[in-house]
Amino acid sequence: MQIVVRRSGGFAGLSRGWRIDTDSCDDPDAWDDLVGALPREAPARRRQAVQDDFTWTVTVARTTVTIPGSQLDGPWAALVARVRDEGEPISR
Repeated sequence: MQIVVRRSGGFAGLSRGWRIDTDSCDDPDAWDDLVGALPREAPARRRQAVQDDFTWTVTVARTTVTIPGSQLDGPWAALVARVRDEGEPISR
C-alpha cells in the first residue's frame, strides 16, 4: 500500500512530503494495523483557524484526507509521524 504525507503552510509557507510503500517494509502487518486504527472520517474542522498552521494531506491507497495541523492527533498523528520517520522525502 502506498502512503503519501504532505505538509504545507506554516509561517514560511514551505511544502514538504514523504512517501512509503508499506508492502516493501519489514513489517507490513504493523502498517496495516496503523491504517486500520484510523477513523473512517477526517476530524471535523474547527471554526476558528489557527494563524500560520500547517495543513497535512494524507493519502492512503486511493483515499486522501486533509487535516489542519492543530487537529492532527491520535491515529492520524501516529501515521504521519511514522511515514515521516521511515518514508523517503519527496519533492513538491
